[in-house]
Amino acid sequence: MFIRPFELADAGALADIFHASVREAGIHDYSPEQVEAWSPSRPDPGTYVRKANSRTILVAVATNGRVIGYGDIELNGHIDHLYVSPDRVGKGVGSALYAALEDIARKAGITCLFVEASEAAKRLFERRGFRVDARHDFTMNGVAIHNYRMSKSIC
Repeated sequence: MFIRPFELADAGALADIFHASVREAGIHDYSPEQVEAWSPSRPDPGTYVRKANSRTILVAVATNGRVIGYGDIELNGHIDHLYVSPDRVGKGVGSALYAALEDIARKAGITCLFVEASEAAKRLFERRGFRVDARHDFTMNGVAIHNYRMSKSIC
């Protein structure tokens, strides 16, 4: 596996990874109704192209060339997405992506990272030194769901 910057041709793969990850991995921590509300359908790949203008997106690529995960970081230190193909969850892809995002943040002079993490992502971020600032309960597509506001100082 290697990590590289996002390319426009990756957009479809990222949309697939997001939807599959929520549907297949998210179901371990959230109800079927919550998973359906979180990702009712595959997102428009154009969303990733538009996001690439305002943040850094990294992709993890398997040795066979298949995109198996991605993560992004905004200029203010916000990690918005960190998703891995369901068949690669627990195999170090998320951790490698996070390490690369933190390295980018350090080089950019960012001193604090923050995220709204799902149950599964919360466990990964806690292992990487993040603290839970608050549980965030909200409604998405008419369904009650939650995540965690988390942060980490990297100065």
